[in-house]
Amino acid sequence: MFDLIVKNATLTDGQTGVDIACRDGKIVALEPNISAEAKDVIDAAGYLVSPPFVDPHFHMDATLSLGTPRMNVSGTLLEGIALWGELKEVQSIDDIVARALQYCELAVAKGIGAIRSHVDTCDDKLTGVQALLDVREKVKDYLDLQLVAFPQDGVLRDPTAMQNTNRALDMGVDVVGGIPHFERTLADGAESVRLLCELAAERGLMVDMHCDESDDPLSRHIETLAYEAQRLGLQGRVTGSHLTSMHSMDNYYVSKLIPLIVEAQVHAIPNPLINIMLQGRHDTYPRRRGQTRVRATACMAWCRLVPPTSSRRRCGRGCLT
Repeated sequence: MFDLIVKNATLTDGQTGVDIACRDGKIVALEPNISAEAKDVIDAAGYLVSPPFVDPHFHMDATLSLGTPRMNVSGTLLEGIALWGELKEVQSIDDIVARALQYCELAVAKGIGAIRSHVDTCDDKLTGVQALLDVREKVKDYLDLQLVAFPQDGVLRDPTAMQNTNRALDMGVDVVGGIPHFERTLADGAESVRLLCELAAERGLMVDMHCDESDDPLSRHIETLAYEAQRLGLQGRVTGSHLTSMHSMDNYYVSKLIPLIVEAQVHAIPNPLINIMLQGRHDTYPRRRGQTRVRATACMAWCRLVPPTSSRRRCGRGCLT
């Protein structure tokens, strides 16, 4: 007796006519013509059945808020951050919950099954944290919502951000976040990375930092993030989001940086739709496109996993092609 059987499905490897049997929330059988009984049976009618999409970088406390309390006239990141500060003052828990639930329905309808959302902790009332913890509970049966404690205004720049971030984690937020390039100095940015990674290590949590979302090639907090991941034994539990300054760095420095990222097992989450609109605004020509070095980083990671053989050669960057 199964809880669910999905019949006559096409799988991502090309198999057709496959039945998928589920029990206790897990797939327990994949084979043609399963004849056992099930509480629910769905006929896939030959359509593709695949794992859900994942959105690894979102800000659900601000979702569907366009025009509230006003429009971002310049379209810049800095005005967007300032506008978010205005919105925080006027939105309630109920406002955030209603918008977030509406978005969750839209996301699931498009095939998304898991979302990682940053939630601002530079708010002494922790309105967004309270709201999204409620949303996480409400959608848990159909959407995996993971929350990142995100000190939007800088964990050192904002006087109560560290205290509030700890409060958010005590309330059940899943991941430690940060924004080192928004601190007042490069030194403060590096210090914020150290403090927040130590906090994650103490609590046994993951890290996901907005890192170097800038055109400035000297914004190099990803280097510090990789170092702290290794120093604290956080390999595989640390993520750098955006990493757009890497598109402006010289190749010699990047040839050192990417191996550090790979050795520390730091994950990278580029945000192309966002950063292609935000970056390069001070450029004339050539105009940078706001994309981090996805291909080079993936290539270097592959080099470390798969040793060269006679059927593979090394490219000019020391990576396999």
